[in-house]
Amino acid sequence: KGSPFFLYVAYTFPHVPLHASDEFRGKSLRGLYGDVVEELDGSVGRILGAHRELGIAERTLVFFTSDNRPWLTQGERGGSAGLLREGKGSTWEGGMRVPGIAWWPGKVRSGQTTGAIATTMDLFTTFVKLAGATLPSGRTIDGLDVSSVLLQGDRGPREVFMYYRDDRIFAARKGPWKAHFLTQ
Repeated sequence: KGSPFFLYVAYTFPHVPLHASDEFRGKSLRGLYGDVVEELDGSVGRILGAHRELGIAERTLVFFTSDNRPWLTQGERGGSAGLLREGKGSTWEGGMRVPGIAWWPGKVRSGQTTGAIATTMDLFTTFVKLAGATLPSGRTIDGLDVSSVLLQGDRGPREVFMYYRDDRIFAARKGPWKAHFLTQ
């Protein structure tokens, strides 16, 4: 009692085949792909509204992220990386950098942004820490606790990130710098 509930939503970029309900079809200027995103957003909004109505919003951390970036081979149906280079399957920022959005009323400040380097591997470690539990022993845990990024908006513990494909290092990032050793 008193510890937060955790709801982790893998808010992936939509994948084909795409479908939007009648309520959302034609709503977006981005075509069917945008309609699907609008519908996902609407559904998540209803879930967050239910948390508020039930009085558990302040005890609920919702984290939105994605497993990858746009599927460029699908054209307009595959999404967009915006100003970032490439997409799904590449180690360029357009393929690896994904959104991370935290919602926890009273804990995570609204509108806060960060340039901290984090990875989805960090979510497990962070959630265990926030729940007041301890990490399992006898095994290597790759994730780091990034709760200070969420709660204080600091730079976090991760200074360097290595971009792997299979068992090879393709790139490394430190702060605003990224070195590519192998590219597609």
